Amino acid sequence: MHGGKGVTAGRISLFGGFRIEAEAGREVRLTGKRGAAILAYLALCPGMAAPRERLADLLWGDSDSAHSRNSLRQTLSVLRRDLSRSGMEIIQSNKEMIGIRPNAVWVDVGDFEAGLSGRSALELEHTLALCTGPFLDGFYLGSNAFDDWAALERERLLNRALGSLERLARLVDPENGLAVADRVLAMEPTREEAYRLKMELLVAGGQRDKALRTFEACRNVLRKEFDVDVSAETRALWQSLLSSTQQPPNPQTTNGAIVGPRSGRPSIAVADLVNLTGLRGDDFFAKGLVHDITTALSEVADYIVISALGKSGDEPRAPEGLRARYTLKGSVQRSGDELRVNIQLVDSPGGHNVWAQKFDGQSESALEFQDRIAQAVVLAVSLELQLTNWKVRDKSPPGPPEVRRLVNEALMKYFEMTRDSLLVSKDLAEKALSLAPGNVRAKRTLSIAITMGTAFGALPREQVYIGYAIELAEEAVRAVPDDEIARCILSFAYEWDGRIDDAIVQCQHAISLNPSYPSGHGDISMLFALRGQVSEAMRAANEAIRLGAHDVIDFWRHHGLVMALFAGGDDRRALEVARKVVRTKPGFVRGALFWAAAASATGNNEEASRAIHHCLSQLPHLNLGNVSPGFMPRYVGDSHHSRFLEMLSKAGLPGS
Repeated sequence: MHGGKGVTAGRISLFGGFRIEAEAGREVRLTGKRGAAILAYLALCPGMAAPRERLADLLWGDSDSAHSRNSLRQTLSVLRRDLSRSGMEIIQSNKEMIGIRPNAVWVDVGDFEAGLSGRSALELEHTLALCTGPFLDGFYLGSNAFDDWAALERERLLNRALGSLERLARLVDPENGLAVADRVLAMEPTREEAYRLKMELLVAGGQRDKALRTFEACRNVLRKEFDVDVSAETRALWQSLLSSTQQPPNPQTTNGAIVGPRSGRPSIAVADLVNLTGLRGDDFFAKGLVHDITTALSEVADYIVISALGKSGDEPRAPEGLRARYTLKGSVQRSGDELRVNIQLVDSPGGHNVWAQKFDGQSESALEFQDRIAQAVVLAVSLELQLTNWKVRDKSPPGPPEVRRLVNEALMKYFEMTRDSLLVSKDLAEKALSLAPGNVRAKRTLSIAITMGTAFGALPREQVYIGYAIELAEEAVRAVPDDEIARCILSFAYEWDGRIDDAIVQCQHAISLNPSYPSGHGDISMLFALRGQVSEAMRAANEAIRLGAHDVIDFWRHHGLVMALFAGGDDRRALEVARKVVRTKPGFVRGALFWAAAASATGNNEEASRAIHHCLSQLPHLNLGNVSPGFMPRYVGDSHHSRFLEMLSKAGLPGS
């Protein structure tokens, strides 16, 4: 949150236009628009501060440096005067930086972005209520750089709001979810993801015919507006609906069609736990635990969750005869005050266990025990299904239950892929390693949290971090040599140390262990690109994208494709893919740098400048002297490296 409620001097609202209020809700009138523009920009900067030079360029980019800095001083003087009249002494500055005092104001966008991590429908509804309209709606300054920045933020925040509304639709019941999906389509009538969501919700509510009509509506809109067909993902969902209505049931799935990855999200049935002891009190514990697990899984938007029906141990039934892709089942048994719960995740068609774990606790702390199990199950199931999707079986020992929980939680934060989440991931992995210093999974996780934290700018690129990440990954590989996950993590650490050849060897080893592992192909595509092997990089990147199939790190594989395209001189296509990477993961500055370079190389100078402003708003001290090598590895070939820096310089990245 930007500024704590109850201790702030006022409020800045950026959704629906610009408005600043002093305490007690009194609106503050500002002279002209540039003072408001400064506050709006600072409110979204890390630490609510920015260099004077950047503000001057942003607001007076058509003037020379001396005139723009003088205009900035004058505007700041007027802004301070306007704020002072309302008792708001919120601006602080020094020779180089200008900022808003910490905790001086509450900002709606800050609370909005922080609240989107909420897990429950109620939390999301409260957060989405803050979005009262488009970002800085109707606020135009007449400065290309500022207006371009505002347009980019407007699009980014709209996409975050739409994505969160789609997540909300999956957390509520199908009827209310459909209302939310219709709201998304009213805001963005060409959003293909929302049409898929509506189709899934209609199927969940037993309205398959309407789902098929929704597909036709989606196809017609895309053809009319863009003259394109639906994506492969939408077509696969449509085909799964046709097959479930037109074809007889598969003999292996006599209850109907499998609801699985082709329908967009894996489905999980939660069966009642079997009470092996037979004591009635344990029945209540078992039912409460099933309820907690079902609720916790339902809060994860990635799954369709089917509640338990029937007698203990019976498999739940999905609506309209559809059958879940996975079943979560298990048992409860007692010995005195000691309770043991065994949980298994079973692949429904094949009948084999995907994951299993036992939990031990005491009956006198049953509620706490239930919460611990429910949290551990959600984390473990999420990660196991991700590995299953990648056709990976984790070969490293999981360790004690608390270590396993901490590692799983660290990985979930890692997959959120933001600067804040990567720091949390690092802290959790460190806790796990302190409990079990020899645990391989903890070492792997801490290594990748450090290197990815460096890639996102959450951690400085210092040798002490890179060296520690390499040491952890090397220990993990020595402990379990046939672990493809550890091999890729070691490869990534080597890459950040500039050891490209060593990194390629580790990736090649990982691929030889598991040719279906998308991360192996994705990582080696970047390494080949850095080494200038464009055709090899292109093949590896495309294979990684094919194998990954729209998972949480799909943006990373597309970034590998961007690096290959740029190295090969296909700047126009590199720009197209780079735009997609930044839209998917705005906080990934490494991706935004290639967006800037590709835009500059194709003559899109205004877009290139906008991309550099996007980078500097997140990492203010980035410049040509520390970007590569430094913030990111450099191309091995001098010609590729020089061209990359030349395009960044042309786009406006400051000199060293």
